[in-house]
Amino acid sequence: MVGDSEAQPLDQDLDVLVEEKSILTLDLRDISTKDLEAPSIKWLLETSTDPEVVLATAKLVPQVEWPLDLDVSDMLHQLSDIFTSCVDVQGNIVPSLEEKASACTTALTHLYYGRVLQAHPRCDNFIVGERGDADVFWEIFRGGICTTDRTVLHTTINLCSPNSLPYAPLVSEACPDSVLERLSHLLPYHFVTGRANTHIEDLAITVISNLLSSPSPPSTQIIANCTLLACVMVRTQVDKKDIIRIDKRCHRLIWWFFSMINKEIM
Repeated sequence: MVGDSEAQPLDQDLDVLVEEKSILTLDLRDISTKDLEAPSIKWLLETSTDPEVVLATAKLVPQVEWPLDLDVSDMLHQLSDIFTSCVDVQGNIVPSLEEKASACTTALTHLYYGRVLQAHPRCDNFIVGERGDADVFWEIFRGGICTTDRTVLHTTINLCSPNSLPYAPLVSEACPDSVLERLSHLLPYHFVTGRANTHIEDLAITVISNLLSSPSPPSTQIIANCTLLACVMVRTQVDKKDIIRIDKRCHRLIWWFFSMINKEIM
C-alpha cells in the first residue's frame, strides 16, 4: 500500500495532540437553544410540504418566544392561506380539517399580536397586504371555528379596530382555563399599544378574576400573566420584551410590579 512506510504510529499522533493542547481547543460560542427555536419553527413552516409537519409546527408557534426583530410577515400570510384551505365553498370549516384550522388560527393570532407590538403605533394590513386585518379575522370568526377560539378571535378583532367595535368579547362560564390563560398573555398588548377600550378593560378584569379564583391553584405562569396584565392596566411602563416573553419569572415580576408602584407613590 502506498505510504505505509511513512505512516506515523497512532500512539505518536496522540502524544503530539496531548503535547500541543491548543490543537484540541475549540472556541465555540455558547448559543442558547431559545435563540434557535423561533427561526427553526419559521423555517419549517415556510418550507415543509408535509401536512403533518405543518400541523405539528403550527401547534408549536404559541409555545416559544418570538423576538421582535424576527420578521414573521410571510408566516402570517402563509397561516392565513392554510386556514383558507380548510374552508369549503360555503365558508365553513371542513370537519376533517378542524384541528388544522384551529392550530393555524391559534398560531396566526399569536404571531399577529407580536407584529402589532413590533410596528406600533402603525397597524394596518399585516396578514394580507390588500385587505384589512379585521376583515381576515372576521372571516375566520364566521367560518365556524370552535367556540373556545372565538373568544380569542373576537378579542383580536378588537385589537384591529379598537374604536369601532360596538360589542365586547364574551367569556362564557364554560370557557376553559387554557383559553383564559391565553387571553391573559394576549390582553397586555391592547394596553401597551393603546388599543384597549372599555370592553377590553372589562374582559381583562374578568380574565384575572376567573383565573385567580379558579378551584385549582393557579400556576406561576398564570400568576405572572395576571400580574403583568394588572401592571399595564394601571399604565405602568413596561419593556416590550417583557410582553413577548413566554417564560416569565413570577417572583421577579411581582417584585418589579411593587417596586414600580412604590415609585408612583413616591
